[in-house]
Amino acid sequence: MVWSLGKGDDFLPGVSVAELKRRIASEKKTKPRTRLLIALHRKKGEGLDDIADACSVPRRTAHGTLQRFQERGLDAAYSIKQSGRPRHLSPKQLRDLRKRLKASPQASGFYESFWTTRMVVDLVSRRYGVLYTPQWMWNLLRSLGFSCKKPRPRHHKASKKAQETFKKRLAGRSAAPKKREERYFVWTSAAS
Repeated sequence: MVWSLGKGDDFLPGVSVAELKRRIASEKKTKPRTRLLIALHRKKGEGLDDIADACSVPRRTAHGTLQRFQERGLDAAYSIKQSGRPRHLSPKQLRDLRKRLKASPQASGFYESFWTTRMVVDLVSRRYGVLYTPQWMWNLLRSLGFSCKKPRPRHHKASKKAQETFKKRLAGRSAAPKKREERYFVWTSAAS
């Protein structure tokens, strides 16, 4: 409530105006400096509307900042570190996943010779019960130190003669089917 905020000497009783000015002058970051400036104006006895105008912040922001100072003292100038959302896989599970990915896909029951994003999504879903989208799996694989292995532009066993024959046969038709391009990512360890 607005009327419960102290004003003048009642606001931050153990801190002087000179101390607030000194802190403002030494602060390099904008947000804490603005918060300290709001506290300085309140310490000088100004009202909420005057503080909001002087600091170019909404009235609600000025009020919330002053409440923070009453609850936490001068430490209210700095934000409290937020932990964020916990990971879906524990560090132990991530180590196990990395170990499995360094081994061949056949060791985990797949038939392909290289890991694909979809295969890793399937492995994590079956093994750990966590469902990732391919985009998030991409980020997770990058954080584990894996990189995308670029597929060859042409297959090493491709026959040039067979390709030319196919192209000639296709050119004889009136409308050639459009080439459908799909991205297919293959993963490998960054160390290999």
